[in-house]
Amino acid sequence: MKKFSLILVVAFLSVSCATKSSFHSFYSENKKSSDFSISTPAFFANIFIPKDDIKEYEDLFKKVKHYKVMVFANETASLDKKFERFIKRKKYTSIFRVNDSGSTIQFFFLENNNTIKEMVLKIKSDDSYVLLGLKTNISNSDFETIIEKNNIKITSN
Repeated sequence: MKKFSLILVVAFLSVSCATKSSFHSFYSENKKSSDFSISTPAFFANIFIPKDDIKEYEDLFKKVKHYKVMVFANETASLDKKFERFIKRKKYTSIFRVNDSGSTIQFFFLENNNTIKEMVLKIKSDDSYVLLGLKTNISNSDFETIIEKNNIKITSN
């Protein structure tokens, strides 16, 4: 009976720990060094997002479960190295990268069983560093449909 109880407790802890997102771990480790950070469920955050601004991406925002935002004003070089190690270690896939006038925007996603579980947007300039993490549960086919529906062109260099 003790063995059964121990196995049950270990299984419960494993399942409860697995529900934390990968970006959540990066967020937790670095939020104290950020100038601004917020973590909020999507149902609450979506109240404050103007519907006219996201109308064309409404299907995507319906699939978002949680938002995490971090803004840094200093130490962007060391933070960028730490973030790049995190992205490689957790096996995120880069969708696109845009460089414009010293600013860089990168979009990553984390996939599991043909489902996108997380999306992370990194916006880096000379004086700021912003990370936006989205916890989702969107299938690859739904994501492709949203991209096609909104006539978004993603090309690689």
